[in-house]
Amino acid sequence: EGGAGKTKVDLGEYLYLDEEEGEMPPGVEEIEVEEDEEYRVRSAVITAIAGVRAKDGMTPSLVIKFLEAILETGDASMVSSLESQEDDIIRKSRIFEGEEDDKGIDLRDRNIYDLDYVSSSLIADALLAVCSVNASPSVVTDPATGKTIQSKGQHPIQKLLDASRRWLEWELYRETIRCEIDADSHSGVGGNCHDYVAACAITALSTLTILRQSTTDQESGEGGHQDATTGAQFYVNIFNEEPRRSDASRAACAQAVVCLCCASDRFERPQPPIGLLTGLEHLLDWILNPSTMPSLRQTLALIMLDACTGKVASMQRVGAIAGRSDLLTSATRYLNGPLGAAQGGDNGSAILMTVSTVSHPAASAVNDGARRGMRLLARAGHQRDESNDEIIARVGRFATTLWRTINGHRVPTKIDNSVDADAMGVCANDSILRCSLLAFWQCVWPKNCYAVMRIQSWRVHEGTPRYRKLGADKVMQIYDEENESATAEEKSYDPLMKEVAKEIDRQRWRGEMVTKAYDYYAEKKGGAPKDGDQSFGQTLPPIQRDLSFKQGGWMTSTARQRRSMGLDGGMAVTKLRLTVKGSGD
Repeated sequence: EGGAGKTKVDLGEYLYLDEEEGEMPPGVEEIEVEEDEEYRVRSAVITAIAGVRAKDGMTPSLVIKFLEAILETGDASMVSSLESQEDDIIRKSRIFEGEEDDKGIDLRDRNIYDLDYVSSSLIADALLAVCSVNASPSVVTDPATGKTIQSKGQHPIQKLLDASRRWLEWELYRETIRCEIDADSHSGVGGNCHDYVAACAITALSTLTILRQSTTDQESGEGGHQDATTGAQFYVNIFNEEPRRSDASRAACAQAVVCLCCASDRFERPQPPIGLLTGLEHLLDWILNPSTMPSLRQTLALIMLDACTGKVASMQRVGAIAGRSDLLTSATRYLNGPLGAAQGGDNGSAILMTVSTVSHPAASAVNDGARRGMRLLARAGHQRDESNDEIIARVGRFATTLWRTINGHRVPTKIDNSVDADAMGVCANDSILRCSLLAFWQCVWPKNCYAVMRIQSWRVHEGTPRYRKLGADKVMQIYDEENESATAEEKSYDPLMKEVAKEIDRQRWRGEMVTKAYDYYAEKKGGAPKDGDQSFGQTLPPIQRDLSFKQGGWMTSTARQRRSMGLDGGMAVTKLRLTVKGSGD
């Protein structure tokens, strides 16, 4: 052991330079900066701060200013991070090898901590943390009428929107430069190994745009502010740009397009809610694009499945998973959200999707529009539905394209209108994509597609100008021979359907037995167990179907009810009391 309580470090162990004084100790082979640990701590702190809420459910202004400072500080230092991370590593390694730079200055005379370095992962996580912000314009009193109205000043999140837009433009520019370099070198290396700030910036920008629109009065227009990012066409153009963007950026654009289209139908209006249908048409057209990668096709199909559940507002998934090499962290955030399963709400989680208008206005607006769009898709063409012929024909064409794609046929697209009879479709050799699209079909039309059936009843008008104008000639038809063959095939499945019905009845009986077992246990013990009773072999009470359970947050509902009764193995904390002592204590 050395002096001043220090321990002599053996060979092969780490030595922290901030604990040494004077010159560098001999025998040092390499100097590393614990960037990974520092990034993880800072990222967790930023995410936790973004989740802070006041009593009214709003994000405090101090938190918004903090996030603005994080994004603007990184924005000011972008010029210094023009070089790639590989060049930065090479430059740092040359410092300790005693080389000289272009100006003849000994690189060892420079301090490594003075070198400009911007952690792209930290910026990406900060952009995802911005998605958790909840703010609305201030309310003022009109001096003329005395009524309470919203202020027409700048929205509290406008600076966050501008910072996200600048980060997006910068990262897209960097992607363009990388594509040009790869086109010249033809090395085949790169693409998915680069950072993923662009995908996170797209996620943050679209989420904040929907938040601004959903928290502003309708009289003020779309969020009281019109720019290029307000509509879905902005993200459609990014997806279709040439040379192609990275798959992570394109997936984030697809998610943004669907969310913006659904959010446009958040209000009950006389016009039909065609936002979801528009977004699904874009997704299906991109799936059929021959230049789309198989992994991106599967991602687009999963976004379609999210939309059909009415919970498409899980807007942080692409940014939380795409491009990250840490599978464990990405999967944890995907399943439980950034703040854990107990936080609940729309936080990028795949399971917990319980949202409310007060706490998550953006997610609520998207989900409400998605549910209205799903109602239109499922019931268009029904005898009780009031949709016009144009909407019915549009739904029928979409269903026909989807059905032919599932069956492996080559379907003409806007990019390639030629159809070869011998050509195979995108699902011909992709069984995973076929199963995903088939699951989407079964979720939207579990029994029959009424729009297709309605158009098939228009066969007497086939060949008329209005029939062709509606596009009904592009909808699949069924003839008497095919109908008889389908009926015979359905009868062959009768034994299987009987077994399925028996299993459903068996599972329903098991659910009823849970309640019976609890009643028997309570009667045997002389009453229901008290709160906090955690004895072994205790039968837990059945879960009540509260509002959270009905909206799909089953795990959230179970955790809350078990926690409130102290039956989850932990301590049931109902109140927190703060005791402040006097200054003399």
